[in-house]
Amino acid sequence: MDELLLHCCCAPCLAGCLTSLRAEGIQPRLFLYNPNIHPFTEYKSRRESLSLFAANEKLEYDTDGDYGLVHFLKTISPCMDEKPERCERCYRMRLQRTASFAAQKGYPSFSTTLLISPYQDHEKIRRIGEEEGKKYGVEFLYRDFRPFFREGQARARAGNFYMQKYCGCIFSEKERYSDKLTQKRKDEANKNTEQQLRTCMSLRDMFSRLILLTGEEGLEKLSHKSVLIFGLGGVGSWAAEALVRSGIGKIGIIDHDTVCSSNINRQIEATSLTIGIPKAEVLKKRLLEINPDCKITAYDKLFCRENAKTFGIEEADYVIDAIDTVTHKLDLLETVCDSKAVLFSSMGMAFKMDPSRIKTASIWKTNVCPLARVVRQGLKKRGFKGDFTVVYSDEEPVKKRESVSPDKKPVNGSIVTVTASAGFLLASLVLQDVFGKEN
Repeated sequence: MDELLLHCCCAPCLAGCLTSLRAEGIQPRLFLYNPNIHPFTEYKSRRESLSLFAANEKLEYDTDGDYGLVHFLKTISPCMDEKPERCERCYRMRLQRTASFAAQKGYPSFSTTLLISPYQDHEKIRRIGEEEGKKYGVEFLYRDFRPFFREGQARARAGNFYMQKYCGCIFSEKERYSDKLTQKRKDEANKNTEQQLRTCMSLRDMFSRLILLTGEEGLEKLSHKSVLIFGLGGVGSWAAEALVRSGIGKIGIIDHDTVCSSNINRQIEATSLTIGIPKAEVLKKRLLEINPDCKITAYDKLFCRENAKTFGIEEADYVIDAIDTVTHKLDLLETVCDSKAVLFSSMGMAFKMDPSRIKTASIWKTNVCPLARVVRQGLKKRGFKGDFTVVYSDEEPVKKRESVSPDKKPVNGSIVTVTASAGFLLASLVLQDVFGKEN
């Protein structure tokens, strides 16, 4: 597709849509037309923020007319008390103008950032877009951008762009406050329900099947162990899940990254609803839903030698290393080996397809694994003389398919059956060590 005219309402919505469109090789031209936004100060804030974002992304844009509030009010006046029809008229007003402008300027297709919002009626937008496109002889490009909603918000927030608090029109502004009251009542009801559930649920109930293996004394021992997990990707996230489900009482989870759509195929915290949210934050919420009594500390930061003391490594019983970046990985390995914590480290799981080839060994006795080789070389250059157990795969890497991310960085192929198996094996090493020492 050579050219796409993209109707835009705000910077956060544009940011998410842009990620999706550029993945298809589409560089859109923007069209700003939103007479529904109320009041004028809100309209101005959104327009200025959108213009600034467009400039940063080197995107060209067109506008049609000024504020246009009178036109909006005339359009929706026959149905102001009926929200579905009111919203439909608003959709049509904006999409009709976009289709008309696309035809006038010779764009073969058009679309809208409205399609990123989980609060908008996609079926209506699609139907109206196709109707208006047919009328003006241009194609309406439908894409479900909703999986990129959180990512767009995160990008806009990181860039300090204006973040609106409601849909835009005067009616949605009113609903914003009435909805808050409704949500407050729901939150209070949910809080009471959670308290009742926790009163009825004990650790013994939760781990009754585990107790059949460990005994109550074993469960008690697990509940007093602390584990730090560095890296919450395809390996580390599953290790955290397994440990919480196995009764570990204290866990620290460390990752500086946010969830993106490409994480969904292998990371337990990654879903279409968590894109753009810090991984540590999302995973902490999930783990507490599994066991509210587990003491979980989330660190939304990158480990490096300079901040090593901020994670409590000296107080931890176990450390799981699932970091990808070699320099930081080496720094962590050295730091942990100088402490009393038991270290288990994950080597490379990218470009592997067979989970049955995953093994454990001393770092000095692995074979085939390219990352393990790089780690050994790095440790030798640093004069490291210690030892620790690693999880690695002796499967020859499958043939690479060249790919790069939107920011031009190399992308490694990976599959959840391998990464999750490695995470579970790391968690198992912790559990076996706990009971091995007890026995």
